[in-house]
Amino acid sequence: MKTLPNNKVPYLLKSGEGERYLFGRQLATIIASGESTGNLVEMVILSGGKEDHFPLHKHERTHEAIYVLHGRLELDVSGQKYLLTEGNYAFIPAGTMHAYNMHSHRTQILSISSKGEISSLYRTIGKPYEKYVHPPKAINELSREQYEEASLIADVSFLFDKQTEGAAQMVENGSIPEEAAPFILETGEGIRLVAADQLFTLVTTQKHTDGEFITALTEGPKGDFIPEHYHEKHSETFFCLEGQMTMTANGEEIVLSPGDFLHVPAFTKHSYRLDSHYTKFIGFLATGLFEPFFHTLCDVYDGYIFPSDPPSFRFDRVLKTLHTLDLKPSGAPPVKEQLVEG
Repeated sequence: MKTLPNNKVPYLLKSGEGERYLFGRQLATIIASGESTGNLVEMVILSGGKEDHFPLHKHERTHEAIYVLHGRLELDVSGQKYLLTEGNYAFIPAGTMHAYNMHSHRTQILSISSKGEISSLYRTIGKPYEKYVHPPKAINELSREQYEEASLIADVSFLFDKQTEGAAQMVENGSIPEEAAPFILETGEGIRLVAADQLFTLVTTQKHTDGEFITALTEGPKGDFIPEHYHEKHSETFFCLEGQMTMTANGEEIVLSPGDFLHVPAFTKHSYRLDSHYTKFIGFLATGLFEPFFHTLCDVYDGYIFPSDPPSFRFDRVLKTLHTLDLKPSGAPPVKEQLVEG
């Protein structure tokens, strides 16, 4: 099992790699921890089978987002049940009670949380697991006491005796609220922006996370590298969902296929190119201060797929306000760290 870096450096994980812990039949694969990201963000892939679940709980200080990678997931948020399918997205602000129940024989979700206080949960309730896929049957059923032990270590508290009645509501449409409230989005919904032939969909903004992170989905056709650059004040993560893309990080070229993950901390020179006729990746940026860049570069877009006849690439607007954005063209600072491969 690959261990993650214990300090904030650029690193690559191929699909399935990371710290893997088994609890019951569910497999938690930690791909970003507080240690590896400087307590900016944590990311965990959770996989299991039908009826695998996680009890009702909340995080006092931590915002969480969930993206469904495969299968169907019943998500209970603040006493309302939703049925999420592939590509659906949920934002769960700190203090919100929530639970989940997997509804397909192979369910897989990506969980992102702010700060660095959740991954220790899986290290506590789970046991290190060498295989890459959850087993056909539960190996170690968890007791209430084991969950309660985790609440002493991680930012999590449980409410075991409360249940939400009624059927789950299918996720349709959905919109992003103005305030930091929980919300669920159907695939494709969010704040859609377009720059040339690439579609960016913001599904969490800095106003929802107190500026801690933003979440953006990027879709586009086969194309050229975007200009190489770096950031002084925030980190990025790239998780390939569909197609294939090539990235550079501090001069090293990396090919990302579905399930591959790249962590790009501040001062890492980087760029990307989409290599398939349809490529999609999800990115998390922490802190959320990079959000104005998208609104400067892009135009509001009402479509759900990137344009067939794209508008001009308006990087001139970025150059006019470059001093206000945390974006530095390549050619400046000394390289801090070389890429670590997991």
